[in-house]
Amino acid sequence: MTNYIPDMNKYKLAGPPIWWLRLLNDFDNSLVIVPSRQGFYYRLAQRRKLNLPAHIVMDALFNESDTKMLARYSLVPVTTILATAHWSTNMFHELAARAPWRMGGAEKVMQAVDDQDLHANQAVQKSITENLTDRAKDGWKLYQSKTGQRRFIDSTKQHAWDRPKPGPQPTVDRRSFRQPPESPISRTGLIVGA
Repeated sequence: MTNYIPDMNKYKLAGPPIWWLRLLNDFDNSLVIVPSRQGFYYRLAQRRKLNLPAHIVMDALFNESDTKMLARYSLVPVTTILATAHWSTNMFHELAARAPWRMGGAEKVMQAVDDQDLHANQAVQKSITENLTDRAKDGWKLYQSKTGQRRFIDSTKQHAWDRPKPGPQPTVDRRSFRQPPESPISRTGLIVGA
């Protein structure tokens, strides 16, 4: 198959099955599988012409890197596939979701990503605003209760009977306060005198 390059196959990987390579060719004939030189995995790459001269690319990359190997074959890295991968059609769904040209081009993908970021930022800002508003309301109610402007922290509206009345406040004569009669049940819950 033209979409599998065995290269050195340093780790003796078996390679993808023929039926999967045919499906890959039908899906996108510019995609190629190459065994990695760095580990037990494959590199999925795409055939593209290099924009830079080859000698500049080769000097800039590490000697044993997979990227340099792919550049020698005029390939651009797309993703990594583990050697233990289950070769199924599910990979093609993932690849289709990553391909900008399948989603209407780069401009459309960039707009979708920008919209997604905008919605995420708006959700975060909304959450922050709601949180700060709730804290400010609670702080204001606490301030009012501490300064005597409000009697109950959890009340949402100050009623006329909550406001302090002008003039001298009545005092309670503690000597006239009567204690309730002793209950036959003690504080422990046992009946007294039984």
